Amino acid sequence: MIQLMTARDPRPTLETERLLLRPFQRNDAAEVRRLVGDIRVARNLSLVPHPYPEGLAETWIEGQRAAYEAGTHLTFAITLKGTGAVMGAISLHPKEDLLRSEVGYWVGVPFWGKGYTTEALEEMLRFGFDDFALQRIFATHFVNNPASGRVMEKVGMTLEGVMKLGISRFGVLSDSMQRAIIKPDWERRRQAEELYC
Repeated sequence: MIQLMTARDPRPTLETERLLLRPFQRNDAAEVRRLVGDIRVARNLSLVPHPYPEGLAETWIEGQRAAYEAGTHLTFAITLKGTGAVMGAISLHPKEDLLRSEVGYWVGVPFWGKGYTTEALEEMLRFGFDDFALQRIFATHFVNNPASGRVMEKVGMTLEGVMKLGISRFGVLSDSMQRAIIKPDWERRRQAEELYC
């Protein structure tokens, strides 16, 4: 389900059973810094500095609307319905042809193991394929982060390969795994689920 924001802000809000995926707001910065600044989260994110510097969350949030309008990054806060608690972030990073996109996400430690990441990723695939007309969505995770791989598997993303020393974190190269799903496979999966519901 998609809701359009005001004319002043064209970014959508996406809704699932338990979540709202909405644009980040400036007042989310302190919670972003707290959650992503946790080393247990940061160690699995190749582009997030640790320790997380003061002011970086504000700068990151302020740049998201322009990135959305340019079509380079579509970033959403993962929030809990009812309380509005910010749990993490999920984003699409479309390639130049606008037919393929990488998806990335992180969720704060207090929200691990509850299925929120899977639910958010499922909705992001729906948004990417249905509303953004993508044909392929892929993601990469560290080999030593199997939980992220399980989330991807649950939404139908298949393993395409292991990249030896394919990702760098804290100055150390590590193996990474790439998983992906294409639109026809996603549609078949969705149709199969509808038959059994």
